[in-house]
Amino acid sequence: MSRELDEIFEGYDRGQVSRRDLLAAVVSFVALGTGRAGAESPPAPALPPSPGRTHLNHVNLRVADVQRSLQFYHRFFGLEMTSTPTYNALDCGGGTFISLQTKADIDKETFRTSAGAVEWARTPAEAPGMIEHFCLEVDDFDLDATRAGLQEAGHETVEVYGNLLTADPDGVLVQIVDSELVFTHEGPEPPTDEG
Repeated sequence: MSRELDEIFEGYDRGQVSRRDLLAAVVSFVALGTGRAGAESPPAPALPPSPGRTHLNHVNLRVADVQRSLQFYHRFFGLEMTSTPTYNALDCGGGTFISLQTKADIDKETFRTSAGAVEWARTPAEAPGMIEHFCLEVDDFDLDATRAGLQEAGHETVEVYGNLLTADPDGVLVQIVDSELVFTHEGPEPPTDEG
């Protein structure tokens, strides 16, 4: 795994890998643990490839204290924060951001807390100090085809304001959006009830 990470970082140093793709690769390695675990699993049925490129849009961190987290990310990485009613965005450049949410922020997202919410979207009780979800943005995103493919493979989905939510095989919440989506902290679009 370290050889693969070294290659990605070398590609970044040579300008062949964007910062967004570097962050996506690092998050993938953290989420997967080791490449061997995935290689030992039986192959999943292939879904038709998306017509557009997939990028990491954001990673949502559950935090105990937003200001304390901001101080860390600002002091060591120079990140600035923009707050919205349900999340706090640390701009990483190129449209990628880190979302900081407390339990109180999550409790404002009705798709997670309503009586009809699916179990894997109910994360308000999770403790701080975890990646609560991550968001992939897809160029020319076909929500209906993606939902149908996920459901055909046995993955439950929920649509919230044009966002498609699902859980990966280990229960990690994955949000999928079109690359044209403008999040609340980025512009004048109406809130998406999503962080």
